[in-house]
Amino acid sequence: MRPRTLYFHGLPGSAAELGSFGPAVAANVRHFHVAARTDTLTLGDPDGYFGRLAGQIVSQCPDEPLHLVGFSLGAAAALRVAPLLGERVSQIDLVSPAGPLGLGDFLAGMAGAPVFRAALAGRVPFALLTFLQAQVARLTPAQMASELMARAQGADRALAVDPHFIAQLAASLRHSLLAQRAAYRQEIALYVTDWSVELAKVHQPVAIWQGSEDDWTPPAMAQALAARLPSQPAVEMLPGLSHFSTLGHYLAQGSAQA
Repeated sequence: MRPRTLYFHGLPGSAAELGSFGPAVAANVRHFHVAARTDTLTLGDPDGYFGRLAGQIVSQCPDEPLHLVGFSLGAAAALRVAPLLGERVSQIDLVSPAGPLGLGDFLAGMAGAPVFRAALAGRVPFALLTFLQAQVARLTPAQMASELMARAQGADRALAVDPHFIAQLAASLRHSLLAQRAAYRQEIALYVTDWSVELAKVHQPVAIWQGSEDDWTPPAMAQALAARLPSQPAVEMLPGLSHFSTLGHYLAQGSAQA
């Protein structure tokens, strides 16, 4: 039986990521199913969030094997769900992965550092930041997307001036910060905790794609993550690519169809 491919988008992010790189790439991944990380998953014990997500996946995909694809913070979600799904998961592909912050001194080199620092500061500062983010996403999403890409590195510079990419990024901002803000907050709060011990439970095969110019999830983070996973996967380092351009490369290539 062919595995069902489950895509875990970034945060902020949405299914719009799959359509960010033009119609040819979108057609290449039309078989992808987006893992729904909805606000309903935040009801209950916060530590049970990924257990509830795994239960939702099992309910929606009761029989077939699963191929997990995680981008950015979606990679963290895929890694934390995979042990709960066990042998159902035949392969995990991580693209520009956000590994545990505790694996090294990465935070200063991450473009999303202000968000992570707010989450580390506590519930109130983080709630205030996400409230302000939501207001900007509501009023001027395209401008917010452009500002996020203003300091783009490597091949992401071309995406920063691509109107189609900016429109899709704006849609993702609105999805995470407005439609699914509780889930966005919950996952980031769980991400900044020390979850590195959970990596030892990931026994499924893992592959990693990483851009050499990534300033959102640094190359050193991908290397540290690979070293801590039981399978110790090789990191496919992509010269000149950055965060989103690495995703575009992965989605465009043939192995994304597996």
